[in-house]
Amino acid sequence: MDDDFWEDLLTLIEAGKVIPVIGERAVTMSPNDAVLYDWLALRLAERLGIPRENLPGTPSLNQVVTAWLLKGGERNKVYTRLHRILRDESPAPGSTLRHLAGIPAFNLFLTTTFDRLLERAINDARFSGIERAQVCAFWPEAPEKDLPARKRDLGLPTVYHVLGRVSAAPEFVVWEEDALEFVCALHEHLPVMERLARDLKEHGLLILGLNFSDWLVRFFLRIAKQSRLSEPRTVTEYLAEGPGEMLPQSMVLFFGGLSKNIYVVPCEPAEFAAQLAERWSARYPDAVRAHEKFSPLPPPTMPDGAIFLSYAREDEAAVIRLKTAIEQAGCVVWFDRERLKPGMYWPDELKGAVSKRCSLFVSVVSKTTESAVERYFHRERAWAAERALGFSPGEEFYVPVIVDESPISLQREPQAASGRQATRAFGGSPPESFVEHLKEVQQRRIAGSQPVL
Repeated sequence: MDDDFWEDLLTLIEAGKVIPVIGERAVTMSPNDAVLYDWLALRLAERLGIPRENLPGTPSLNQVVTAWLLKGGERNKVYTRLHRILRDESPAPGSTLRHLAGIPAFNLFLTTTFDRLLERAINDARFSGIERAQVCAFWPEAPEKDLPARKRDLGLPTVYHVLGRVSAAPEFVVWEEDALEFVCALHEHLPVMERLARDLKEHGLLILGLNFSDWLVRFFLRIAKQSRLSEPRTVTEYLAEGPGEMLPQSMVLFFGGLSKNIYVVPCEPAEFAAQLAERWSARYPDAVRAHEKFSPLPPPTMPDGAIFLSYAREDEAAVIRLKTAIEQAGCVVWFDRERLKPGMYWPDELKGAVSKRCSLFVSVVSKTTESAVERYFHRERAWAAERALGFSPGEEFYVPVIVDESPISLQREPQAASGRQATRAFGGSPPESFVEHLKEVQQRRIAGSQPVL
């Protein structure tokens, strides 16, 4: 790892060409940087009542779970106990995650772990502890498996748990049998995870502390790249998996002879992340300082007079661009991804936002919204249509915006949209005149010349 190695890697990261993949050996805890999963295995053994003499000196979670099942233990208790340990003891992220989270060019992280320390590290490093990082998780029965947008269009730093995220249900990988099922399911479902699949294929992967078995690492990479690993490729993969004496020799020989674009780096993840962060700060000091300036998290309740965006999840990338364009003009926009938080009863919040507090309702129209017979956005649009009846003739409230090549005739929009002039904003890029008009209407209503209610 000479200077040329680091310069090449930093250039790729700065260009947005690298996705970090975080494994369990890269997840350490403050203050002493102990590996979380070593500690978690011992805590789980205590909670399950497994004597230490029945386990190796430093047991893995897989060994603890195997010992529990061999003595007839109930499988589901493993997941509930882990959930309670992490919830009750709330370990803080260690240096490896903090170093990676502090590199603003990383806007998408994949993790094979189920803990929440990575998202906490991102929120601490970038938003002073305010919960703003987006979190996605794959599990075979998950209703939403894809990223909300392509990597280039993500509005907030995003963590994707490819092997599930901790919960009270068995929806995350704890031991080898779980890993086998999840990796097979990931391969099966990848075709419907279009945004994630394309980003994995088109970007290099920086893999830290994966700790998979030799063959599982190969299988994971093969799924991610969606083609033979020996095929020529334009992106580079880096595997920082520990000191040379700890790396499986078969892995080094396999990847070394397979491709010149896959580097197995004999370096501890913590050391690698520390060097990367130090070199990034030295090379891009202004970028680091600029990233420390962030907007506070908007309040969960819509402020009176905000613009409400109603959309289908499939159109989220276009909606993020539309939202950005409207906000850059000085408008206040209410975006449910940022505002709705765990524990809120979001149907009531959404209905109140549409029926009482917003100044304008923007209905984002697409092939998806025009073809869907039963989706939640139809309910939002029904609330808006009912409220639109209270506005005087010619006064705008319900604003349809078409973000793809759908025909102007709006078949699925409510009656309130009939006769309304729809605006075309391909891919979420609206005309400047349209944005200025929204700004003028919003400012007028907020000022009180036209009451919101």
